[in-house]
Amino acid sequence: MRKLLFLLLIVSGLVFSQTPTPPPQAVAAGFTSLNFDQEPGQTWDIGYGTDGHQWNAGQWWQAVPPASDFTNVSGDETLTDAQYATTGINLCTQYHDYSGGIYFQGGYFEAMMNCTDWSAFWLYCAAGPWHTTVAGQPLTYNNEIDIIETDPGAAYANIVTTTIHENTGGFGVPDAFNPNNNNAISNGPVCGAWHIYGVLWTQTQVTWYVDNVEVCTYPTFTSTWQPVTLILGVGPGGVNGSASTVIPPTNNVAWVRVWETPGYVNPTPSPNSTLTPAPTPSAPQNLRIVPS
Repeated sequence: MRKLLFLLLIVSGLVFSQTPTPPPQAVAAGFTSLNFDQEPGQTWDIGYGTDGHQWNAGQWWQAVPPASDFTNVSGDETLTDAQYATTGINLCTQYHDYSGGIYFQGGYFEAMMNCTDWSAFWLYCAAGPWHTTVAGQPLTYNNEIDIIETDPGAAYANIVTTTIHENTGGFGVPDAFNPNNNNAISNGPVCGAWHIYGVLWTQTQVTWYVDNVEVCTYPTFTSTWQPVTLILGVGPGGVNGSASTVIPPTNNVAWVRVWETPGYVNPTPSPNSTLTPAPTPSAPQNLRIVPS
């Protein structure tokens, strides 16, 4: 069977070193303190199934990609995923054994990316590995905010897919999400060009931005206000079902930043011994595809 390579290219030299400043929409919401960042020129601290790292290769339900899939050439970090021929590759801030990591609850999240195929920048329920979904108890649901998902199809050249999920995976409780989640931008194309993708997340509202211009907003679900892990990813095809146009697909990331209120303390959800099954979302709404 033909193997595809999936690349997540971490660009450290594209944007010259400068002191980051929060965008106006973050400042207006009070999110002025830089809580988490990956800046141009910084080494990407990636763990391969070991704890204590800023980034972690693969998510808890995936096999850990080998270190040979990650190379550094001229200061650029390239993630090459030859193992998961149909599943894509992810970096996340939760440890692979879900014993800890860096978690967030509300804030302003942004990244500068040059995407191809099904690239993604998203937030997913930190407690997903261990809590049990109970109907009528929203804080047992798997919350998710997709800051950006892309599709290389010609019909989606200027479209960003921006989604908030009530309960990814279902587990007996049907998911719900914002209906108008495909939004046009005026300065496309989306794929093959550099853009800054951001989301403003408060207890009552989620608002998405591209290049600091608002593209849509939607009220939160009760389940949304839970700690999340931050994830970067890329996979074959497109979020709306289009075929791949770049082989291997790439997601080029210049920088990532999270802004919080001054004095903010990151949440620390604690796992218990109950492990729920891996999510099995319905394509094309989600990037996560469990390796077979």
